[in-house]
Amino acid sequence: TGGLIYFYRNTEGYKAASRKTDLLRSNGTKVEELSPREMVGRDPGLAKAESLVAGALFAPGDESGDAHLFTRALAAVARDKGVDFRFNTRIRQLVRIGDSITRVETDKGDVTADAYVLCLGVNSPELVRPLGIDLPIYPVRGYSVTVPITDRAAAPRMGGIDEDNLLAYCPMGDRLRITATAEIAGYDRRFKPRDFKVMLERARPLFDHCADFTKPKYWVGLRPMTPNGIPVVDRSPIDNLWLNVGHGHMGWTMASGCAAITADIIAGRTPNHDIRGLAYGHG
Repeated sequence: TGGLIYFYRNTEGYKAASRKTDLLRSNGTKVEELSPREMVGRDPGLAKAESLVAGALFAPGDESGDAHLFTRALAAVARDKGVDFRFNTRIRQLVRIGDSITRVETDKGDVTADAYVLCLGVNSPELVRPLGIDLPIYPVRGYSVTVPITDRAAAPRMGGIDEDNLLAYCPMGDRLRITATAEIAGYDRRFKPRDFKVMLERARPLFDHCADFTKPKYWVGLRPMTPNGIPVVDRSPIDNLWLNVGHGHMGWTMASGCAAITADIIAGRTPNHDIRGLAYGHG
């Protein structure tokens, strides 16, 4: 969907956010400051939030959507162009001879290529550590709850963020997805329903008029975070191995741009953006 609404429950938070709009506008980002009533005018699905909110910002250029649906559609296009996807395949190691990778050993045979791109999320450091490449990527748990929408007409029309509770929401057809929380807990993906209690308590008053919170679907994933929140998109110290890793909770947001940068670097083209801050070993 086009546009995102960022709303604030207290006046101080809203005023602080409003002071930053000039900076955003100076960098080409369109931002509108909204009263609670204007917010509901933008998205009637936030009607129950009107009495809880001090103000909101609307960014028409921001977007939200279904990353899974996008990825499946992209995979179909890639297959048509000759891409071979190998699912349910475990990589055992990258084999290096001299300054080059010669093959990828998997549990279903070896894979050889002219160029290799590392893009394995939180598992990236483990694979290249034996090659002497140290990636500052750490797993941070993120939580989401998806509930069925029972009244499409009353549901939010666009995504947004409850900034005071760091609660993001996104309508996806007949479902509403809610995400929140960052937790450092190693590589543990296990969870219990009570882990989502606070998220549901914060989201239910906003959306219980249009969604069924008695039928939640829980999910936990690991965000590949770097200390400064900036990904590593660069050539590695090995000649034919490139890095596209560490996107944190912004993976889908950055995916297409970082893929284009990676393709440019491999092809010897100069990317359209200054990428010095993305260099391996930077910061």
